[in-house]
Amino acid sequence: MASIKKRKNAYQFSVSIGRDMNGKQILRYKTYFPKSKTPAAIRKEVELAAAEFEEQVKEGKYYDGENLTFSEFVKQWKKNYALKNLSPYTLQTYEDSLRLYYYSVIGNMKMSKISSLHIQGVINSMTSNGAAPATVQRAFHVVSGILQKAYKWGIISENVAKRCELPKMKKREMKYWTAEQAQEFMKALNMTYHHPVKGQSRVSGSSGATYEVEDYTRAYTVGRVWREFFNLELHTGMRRGELCGLRWCDVNFEKNTVSVNQVISRLGSGKGYIVKEPKTTSSIRTIVVSKDMIGSLKAWKKDQMETCLQMGPVWEGKRGDEFDQNFVFTRPDGTGLPLYPDSVGHKFHEIIRSYNSEYHGNLPDINFHGTRHTSATLLISEGVDVVEVSHRLGHSKTSTTEDIYAHQLEKVDEHAADVLDSILKKSL
Repeated sequence: MASIKKRKNAYQFSVSIGRDMNGKQILRYKTYFPKSKTPAAIRKEVELAAAEFEEQVKEGKYYDGENLTFSEFVKQWKKNYALKNLSPYTLQTYEDSLRLYYYSVIGNMKMSKISSLHIQGVINSMTSNGAAPATVQRAFHVVSGILQKAYKWGIISENVAKRCELPKMKKREMKYWTAEQAQEFMKALNMTYHHPVKGQSRVSGSSGATYEVEDYTRAYTVGRVWREFFNLELHTGMRRGELCGLRWCDVNFEKNTVSVNQVISRLGSGKGYIVKEPKTTSSIRTIVVSKDMIGSLKAWKKDQMETCLQMGPVWEGKRGDEFDQNFVFTRPDGTGLPLYPDSVGHKFHEIIRSYNSEYHGNLPDINFHGTRHTSATLLISEGVDVVEVSHRLGHSKTSTTEDIYAHQLEKVDEHAADVLDSILKKSL
């Protein structure tokens, strides 16, 4: 039977698994923190936990920090937690961080032997080798999260990572467009561009004869799917994965709304994508858009239906009564498959750079997420209530929106003060 000893607000269990060659008992220990409040309930909970611990030890299913290495525990963490709670892409980034920075230092160490000094050593090494503070912090939070789970599961007595000191991060300046710049980008979406093509030798398919093709210039416009994609982004501030995951059944042409019910997340470099539910309940939302935006989407849907018919068996999407299950933004190749998230950023920068180069524009080359900030900032600058902006963005708390867009809210507050001052002065 397991031995139970009280230790302040916890209980220590010990179970013997036999004796070593010198006749000394080999014991397995576990520290348990009861959740019950009354003495009777605590006693019953502790006795049940001790019995469960003893059964796990005798069946060889109990792991403790004295015998389990960090890399062995990560396998348990992955099986019992990560695979159920993290997206494949997030899990891949976690594993990459461990492989690049931590496994070589603590991978083969017993969990109970890992100290804050070991973790701090990795932090200091990364910093001295030129890693950005954000990279250092991301890698640290992976390890700290794993150790916290080990502590919660009773494998170790504390999360030693909590004692470590991280390099300070400089607050990154949020980049977004002004109203004029957003309008200029909308103009860029409808321009004609020219791409020089170098001449080369070609072989005739019919005769097999070789002939020369001289240098020429190819004129092209931004594809319809991309015009609609970026247009809706600026109108809604939706996240990249939310736009990629949008289906026609999520668009209400009568009520002029689009609803976020699923997202597309990448699996990692070259591994494809996965369709899943949004991370939080607040991300599942319905956003009102303008009549012009809805009209544009309606025309795009008609074009997509014609593409479905023209492509025949090449079209891999839904047909007939199930057509509304198709993605709104499908690949230009006519397969009916959704746009791949990584292609969004590439196309976005390509349009900006082509426009600036050919038409001598001065459009800031912000990252795609900056369009989300642009949409929100434009709304706030026009006096739209921060609660409504928060809803459109899918933030779980209004305070999140207030923190991110504090700079713009300050300007609105200053304007409000000027308006009040102007009204009150009229009485003088």
